[in-house]
Amino acid sequence: MRRGGAQGTRAVLALAGCVAVAMTSGCGLADNHDNLANGKEQFVSKCGTCHTLARAGTKGTQGPNLDEAFTRAREDGFGDSTFAGIVHKQILYPSKIAQVDPKTGKAGTIMPPNLVKGTDATDVAAYVAQAAGAGGKDTGRLAQVGARPEGTAKEQGGVLDIPVNEAGGLFFQFEDARAKPGKVTVESKNDEPIGHNIAVEGNGVDQKGEVVQAGGVSKITVDLKPGEYTFYCSVPGHREGGMEGKLTVK
Repeated sequence: MRRGGAQGTRAVLALAGCVAVAMTSGCGLADNHDNLANGKEQFVSKCGTCHTLARAGTKGTQGPNLDEAFTRAREDGFGDSTFAGIVHKQILYPSKIAQVDPKTGKAGTIMPPNLVKGTDATDVAAYVAQAAGAGGKDTGRLAQVGARPEGTAKEQGGVLDIPVNEAGGLFFQFEDARAKPGKVTVESKNDEPIGHNIAVEGNGVDQKGEVVQAGGVSKITVDLKPGEYTFYCSVPGHREGGMEGKLTVK
């Protein structure tokens, strides 16, 4: 692998083994009937938290960087059909060894089997197959898929609600937030299977809520003075992937 360090090398070694399996077993799941838009939506929601894939706009670091993992194989002539078989196999039978974040040295979350199922899994495999390591940007309907944070969360009655984006990925629902000075309870509901929390730092404040998932609510109470703060998810790799925003207090 020409880039990506140790993590990229491990991903390529795993890929090489899967390529051999795919070639000998005739795996080839990508075809014209696959719903690529659904595949991208499912990937952003369920997989983007842990994986980087440029065309999907995801920057997760818990799992292999998919662009780096597939670039060399694509240059060597392997095609989308083979890649789709590899990805689908990894969805069904993921590695039981957690990836190590190259920045923090900490092991990430182990990918659960069947994170997406049935036709959703096939669609994810087809989308990743045509996007990973391919460069460029999605066009047409695909370009519209993938939620982004937008709007401002506003404190009401001493409570500031900043939920995790319902469409998944490394995003909160809101791009920024506003609150009045004083004690404020900051809450973040997370309906996703991947754990997230809410944390606030700035102006002498540095507090982190409990990591929650599957409908849990992460919560902290902070004493805010006028000024600017940052709200973020403190799970390793999530803030770096884009899960943060500005909190203005005035």
